[in-house]
Amino acid sequence: MATHLRTCLLVGLLGLLVACGGGGGGNRAAGVDPGPPPPGGAVPPPPEVPPPSPSPYAEAEELRAFITNVIVNESDQAEVDFQLTDGDGVAITDLEVDNIRFVISKLQGSPLGNLTGTWQSYVNRIEQPGVGPGTEARLQATYERNEDGFTNNGDGTYRYQFATSLTDLEQDILDQAASEGLDLSYEPDRTHRVAIQFDGAPGKANPNYDWVPATGATEGVFSMDIAATENCNRCHDPLAIHGGGRIEIEYCVTCHNAGSTDANSANTVDMKVMVHKIHMGRNLPSVQEGGEYAIWGFRDSKHDYSHVAYPQDIRNCVNCHVGTGTIGDRTDLVLTSQGDNWAQVPTRAACGSCHENVNFDRHAGGQPDDSNCASCHATGGIAGSVEDSHLIPIQEARKLFLAEITDVDNSSPGEQPMISFKVSNPQTGEAYDIMNDPEFTSDGARLAVGMAWSTSDYENTGNGSDNASQVQTDALANASANGDGSFTVTMPLAIPDGSIAPNIAATGSGVATVEGHPVVEIDGEPEEVPVGDATRFFSIDEADGSAVARRESVTIENCLTCHGSLVLHGGNRADNIDSCVSCHNPRNTDRDVREIAANPPTDGKQEESIDFKTMVHGIHASAMRENALQVVGFRGFTTYVYDEEHVQYPGDLSNCVTCHTQDGYKLPLASSVLGTSIDTGDERQDPTDDMVTTPATAVCASCHDDALAKSHMESNGGNFSTSQAAIDSGEVIEECAVCHGSGRNSDVAKVHGVE
Repeated sequence: MATHLRTCLLVGLLGLLVACGGGGGGNRAAGVDPGPPPPGGAVPPPPEVPPPSPSPYAEAEELRAFITNVIVNESDQAEVDFQLTDGDGVAITDLEVDNIRFVISKLQGSPLGNLTGTWQSYVNRIEQPGVGPGTEARLQATYERNEDGFTNNGDGTYRYQFATSLTDLEQDILDQAASEGLDLSYEPDRTHRVAIQFDGAPGKANPNYDWVPATGATEGVFSMDIAATENCNRCHDPLAIHGGGRIEIEYCVTCHNAGSTDANSANTVDMKVMVHKIHMGRNLPSVQEGGEYAIWGFRDSKHDYSHVAYPQDIRNCVNCHVGTGTIGDRTDLVLTSQGDNWAQVPTRAACGSCHENVNFDRHAGGQPDDSNCASCHATGGIAGSVEDSHLIPIQEARKLFLAEITDVDNSSPGEQPMISFKVSNPQTGEAYDIMNDPEFTSDGARLAVGMAWSTSDYENTGNGSDNASQVQTDALANASANGDGSFTVTMPLAIPDGSIAPNIAATGSGVATVEGHPVVEIDGEPEEVPVGDATRFFSIDEADGSAVARRESVTIENCLTCHGSLVLHGGNRADNIDSCVSCHNPRNTDRDVREIAANPPTDGKQEESIDFKTMVHGIHASAMRENALQVVGFRGFTTYVYDEEHVQYPGDLSNCVTCHTQDGYKLPLASSVLGTSIDTGDERQDPTDDMVTTPATAVCASCHDDALAKSHMESNGGNFSTSQAAIDSGEVIEECAVCHGSGRNSDVAKVHGVE
């Protein structure tokens, strides 16, 4: 067919050439001789293009798997047709049965209506308790792999016939199910799901297929979709469980359903219960009372989730499951068909997974089932709606405040900057009178205006303090009204001009900040509400007078993907990276508070850097560091130990763009990035006697802190005990970018798997 088409095109082209021969009807233009005829007098056929070679399964970095059809045969065994290619769409023809696992479940109905139900696996095993507190055998969903039922068609398509007959399950399985009140009968008029797991290749895939066996229907069938994998992967990056082969929620729920229990702990592994409890972790009532929450998994290995610290408020339910009724302004989330069920269909299992200290046998007179939950827990009900019950009052109150810096004047060296600002209510547009409104005059209210320099890399030299933090003033005590809803404060310190020790003038640009917490009455009690930091850059001595912003390496939006809201330091500093780095800069350490620490660190250090780029890496890398990062906090009250017990990073630590901008992690670093001070010397206000770690080395060593990694850095110009002067003069030169720079053989993006 292709040869015939090409021949026709050639004939058509010849016809066009004939038609262009001129008015005399000749077959060629004047002066052009005909070329020699083709050999044999015929147009040669185009060369045959061989089909692409099959892609080896074991080398496939990406798997594209699709279930194309499922039927139930006369023996009530499901027969599954599927196809498999690599990421380029090239057929994979060497898949073997040892590389696949199959599950099949039915979606049972619920008396609560057609928007809820639970999956029940047909393929199960009986687990006997051997370790842990469990004492009874329990049914547990599993997979099957039937060698006799596997057919390779040789072209990238396959067929699999389940060994399990849906109407002829083993009697001991049926007896165990009956003892637990489970129904394993085949119900062909219900939605069924088949899903596949692929093992033994770098790429992973979990295709699933929903259909109704009685009719064969695949469109318009009821399917239970509570959470989207994409929402999980915003933090988990990616969700990869049980050896990494199970990556899709649609696959997980076929086994993790109400009919599956861990016999060793006697805990259900139902998805909605288990996942809630894992994320509650250390905040579970039973854990708070001294108990534990653990699941025993493969080969009776214990997984203790009692120390899990969820990085945001657990009441933020829409971070995981959301539908059209609860989406609000969260345009970053994927909606699912039953994503609103958490708010609209309360159940004892889902609610009791977090609120585990509620005794449903006595709750509101006793609740033997879920039928009465929504009568109280709904809009207009005595307990109010579930959605309203999970609102986070502080976050709701934050919506009433917006801080802005409107102007910065008098900011040249030797001048005391005048910073103008206002705080308004975004819902009304009205500005607060911070001198008289109760939100700012009540006990506990705080509002501070600060400044820091220079944006090339903050160091705040000349701030008159033994640390390198920004300069602040109490706005509630020192501001004056401008008559238009805004206020102005004059900073207590002049921009350093080099005339006062340590005789180093500020240059370039600086930043002004506003932060703090007004007080709002919530449920009859005064609560401090983070106002949300505001920043504005200003010129100190820029040639054209235009402020130069600090480089943007990370974005607050990336932080909030997992943290929801990043509020620290007593609720004062909130959701603004430019504010954070003005204090958490390369020259700042915890030395002054470490000296008075209530619980001194055990790391043997005189001080620890609180440089943002090293501290945040060190916190998140708790699982890979050999030495836990230890930092002393405000006034020495608390020593923070960031080990794996206290911090469990849920994502792929090597994926730099989880936090960073697309270029914010790449080498070489900007030439303005300072070395990180590890010893602030005898003159704490003078950075010239600081001992520093070279910039790229400081960043890399904040995760890779073992001796071998450090030796590698040192052998390539990195230095853990040098001076900024040696770096600036070229005496010390890091050569990291020679190999790890953008486009190089060991580009950071490559070795971290970002690209």
